[in-house]
Amino acid sequence: MNDLSTTQATSDCILKLIFDQQLYDEMTDVLLSFPERSLEFLSLDVQAHMQPLENITEEVSGFKRKKIIEVNTDMDEGRRLYRYILENLPNAQLQAQLLPLLSLE
Repeated sequence: MNDLSTTQATSDCILKLIFDQQLYDEMTDVLLSFPERSLEFLSLDVQAHMQPLENITEEVSGFKRKKIIEVNTDMDEGRRLYRYILENLPNAQLQAQLLPLLSLE
């Protein structure tokens, strides 16, 4: 079993956060200061392909650099964590998905 959290009884969801790369340091600071428990999370660099692109660099390269952070959690905590992020980063442009995990047994 690959369990990212030892301080939580159930982790039946993943909270996935997608945002511009420039927001990464602020986002990690907020996640690491979550008052309910010490969070562990996975972060990934991604290339977002979309139209219209916002500046000439994106138009030439064809993509925008983004980050994805995934946190193993449960449904209730995932919602509380999302609200905590919005309270601490009220002007942040981000997308969030709370995805249920399937049982592989």
